[in-house]
Amino acid sequence: MKCKWSSKVNNELTCSYEAHENGYCIFHKKNKTKKENEEVIKLIKKKKISDFSGFIFEENFSINDIVNYNYNELNFTETIFIKEALFDNYTFKGKMVFNDTKFLEFTTFINSKFLYSTVFNNVIFNKKYSKEKVFIGVVFKGQNLVIDSVHNLPRMDGIKFDECSKFILLDTKYEKEDYISGKINYRIARNQANKIGDLERIGYYYYKERYYGSKTIKASDYPTYKDYLSSKFFDGLSKYTVGYGERPWNILIVSVLTISIFALLYMIIGVRTLDNELIRISIDELKHYSLIEILDTYISFWYFSMVTFTTVGYGDMLVTSIIGKILVSLEVFFGVTIGAAWASVIIKRMIR
Repeated sequence: MKCKWSSKVNNELTCSYEAHENGYCIFHKKNKTKKENEEVIKLIKKKKISDFSGFIFEENFSINDIVNYNYNELNFTETIFIKEALFDNYTFKGKMVFNDTKFLEFTTFINSKFLYSTVFNNVIFNKKYSKEKVFIGVVFKGQNLVIDSVHNLPRMDGIKFDECSKFILLDTKYEKEDYISGKINYRIARNQANKIGDLERIGYYYYKERYYGSKTIKASDYPTYKDYLSSKFFDGLSKYTVGYGERPWNILIVSVLTISIFALLYMIIGVRTLDNELIRISIDELKHYSLIEILDTYISFWYFSMVTFTTVGYGDMLVTSIIGKILVSLEVFFGVTIGAAWASVIIKRMIR
C-alpha cells in the first residue's frame, strides 16, 4: 500500500513510498520512535533523496550530516522541522525550494553558500528567533533569491550577494516587536536592487523600509520630545500624502479631498460672482433646499475651489469676507505645495 500523504498546495504531488500500518510511510509518519528517526536519516543517505516534500523531521536536522551527495535540486515543500534545522557551513550545489515549509524551532544558515536560485515561499519561521541574525556570513551566488509571504523572517544582516544576484522580497509582514527586522530586511533588498539595477522594485522596497522605519521611531531617540513629535508629524505627512515619494496616487487623492473640503467651506461662507451676487447655502435653511439645488451649488463651489487650488484664478468668482480670504490663502498654499510634491514624485520616478 502506498503512503496516503498528498500535498495541500499541489494536488498532483503524492508520495510513492510504501506505507506503514497507519497509512503513512516512515518519512511522513508523525510521532516516530527514536529508532524510526534514525532509520529516516539512513534511508535518505542510502537513496540519496533530494525531494523532502511533506517529510517530518522530529529530531535535530543538520544538512551537513545528511546530504553529502550530488543533486540538482533540494525540495523542502511542506517539510516540517520539529526541532532545530541547521544549514550552517554548507554549500548548496543545486536549486533550493522551501515552499510552505515550517521551522518550528531554531533555524540557521550561517556561513553557507548558495550557488543556484533559492525560493522561500509561504515559509513559517519560529517567532522567538525573528530577531536573530541567522544569515550571517551567507554568500549568495545564485540568480534569484525569492522570499515571498514568509512569516517571521529573521534578520538578514551579513548576507553577501553576488553582483548579478536578484533579491526579491515580497509581502513579508512583521508584527510590532519585529518592525526593526522588517526595516533592515527591506533595506537590504533595496540596496541589492540598486546594485543590479532592478528599478522595478526599488520603490516598493524603499516604501516598505520607510514604513517599518516609521514604526520604530521612539521618543528616547531624540534630544527633546518636541523633536520627536516633529519627526513623527513629518513622517506621517510624507507617508499619507506622497507615500514616501513612491505612491503618486496618494497625491491625487489628497488633492481631490482638499478641493472638496474647501468647496464645502466656501459653500457655507459664500462666494460672489462678477454680478456681485452672493452664492451660498445657509445651514439654518438647509431643509428648504432640494438635493438637486445643493448638488448644483456644490459643483459651482467645487469649480471655484479647483481654480483656487491650481492657482489659475479665472476671476469669475471671488471671496470678499475675511474668513473667505483666509481660506483662499490656505488653499493656494496647499495647492502650490502639493503640486510641487506631485512634480517631484513624477520626475523622480521618470528618472529612475
